[in-house]
Amino acid sequence: MSYAVLHIMKASSSCNAIARHIERSTQPDNAHPELRHLNRDDFIKYPDGVDGLGEAIQHRLDHAGLTRKIGKNQVLALNVLLSSDGDALRRLAEEGRLNDWAESSVRWAKETFGEENVVGAHLHMDEQTPHLHVTVVPIVTTERKKKASEAKARKHYRTKSGNAPRLSADSIMTRENLTHFQDTYAEAMERFGLERGIRGSEARHVDQHEYYRKCQIEKNGLEQDVAKLSTQKKKLSREKTALESDNRKLEVDNRYLEGKHELYKETNERLKTDCETLTRTKRELIATNNTLVPEVTQLVETHDRLVSAKTKLSKEVESLELRKMRSAVDTDLAQYKAEIERYCPDVPDLIVWGRYCTHIGFPDQMTQRILAQQSVGFSGKLYSPEHEQSFSTEHSDAKLERDPKEKHRFILTIDGVSVFQWFRNKAKELLAKLGIKPKEPKRGPSLGR
Repeated sequence: MSYAVLHIMKASSSCNAIARHIERSTQPDNAHPELRHLNRDDFIKYPDGVDGLGEAIQHRLDHAGLTRKIGKNQVLALNVLLSSDGDALRRLAEEGRLNDWAESSVRWAKETFGEENVVGAHLHMDEQTPHLHVTVVPIVTTERKKKASEAKARKHYRTKSGNAPRLSADSIMTRENLTHFQDTYAEAMERFGLERGIRGSEARHVDQHEYYRKCQIEKNGLEQDVAKLSTQKKKLSREKTALESDNRKLEVDNRYLEGKHELYKETNERLKTDCETLTRTKRELIATNNTLVPEVTQLVETHDRLVSAKTKLSKEVESLELRKMRSAVDTDLAQYKAEIERYCPDVPDLIVWGRYCTHIGFPDQMTQRILAQQSVGFSGKLYSPEHEQSFSTEHSDAKLERDPKEKHRFILTIDGVSVFQWFRNKAKELLAKLGIKPKEPKRGPSLGR
């Protein structure tokens, strides 16, 4: 079920701002100009010579019989907002009962605040939720409650009549009165399917200026979205132009290919004719070849004998050349090896370690740095020939160090221990994770040790 909404706002000074909004002398951001013709302002007839809500408020103040001077900051009028949720009011509009609801709301306002005090009523249908603005001048005749300071005052002035009319919004908007207004308005709205709001609810009415501020924020967001869409539209337009250009290019290419197709078709016909001619020539050559077969057979046999003899001679020459070359190579190799051991005694052991690094998985670039005795950081897997499996590391450092016991010999270390011990440690860690008691692995190659 929908709720009957009643909200009262104070208007001070000349009430121009609230009057401009209610009478639509200015266009609010949240209102739709194309729906303004649905608004109504004929519920209350202004007195003769009064034009507009501001003059109606002033006319009531001038003819209320007030004896006190109106203060500069005194509340001159109350803006009573009467509404419900959008679905409920649209339902009443579809049922043709919206005008009845508005007239009943105005009638309740007259009975509650006094018919003479209700100086204006405007139905707004151009916003998202239809609502009724009832303007009330807060003229009361009840006796004013004295302040505590006035009751204790020693000097007393002549008292005025307790029933004299006076302007007092506070006397109307007491806590008891506001609760009473909610109760009686809900009773008047029951026949329209509207009920009273929850007593003691913490829900609060959104201030009009705050609502407009939020609308402006949403509007700015929409403008940014429009700018983005405009940019996207320009981009799509450029893409469309590019596609149209590509399409024209494809059409030109298609015409070019069609011309090529015709040319190839003509060429194919010509090749077909040439093929038939070549076929006839082939048959003639076959006939001629058949007459030459005996002579060719004799020549082939002679050729085969010559080839066999040539092959035999070639093998003998190759054998002689190979023995000669091997003799020269053995002499050069022995001399080269002697020179390496003489001038570069570290090289033989470095070559052994280079082969080992390549075998366990180091790339050539890292192997070159290791052989240069640099500390090389690495991660990944290395293959252990000793354990016949690969082991992983997230980060380790490999370095080739000289063997302190043997001159011109080296030891490859990983994380400060020999590579063989590093592999054994990795194997022990793996077995420990699997819950298997480690066994002593077979000893790997000693690398010439």
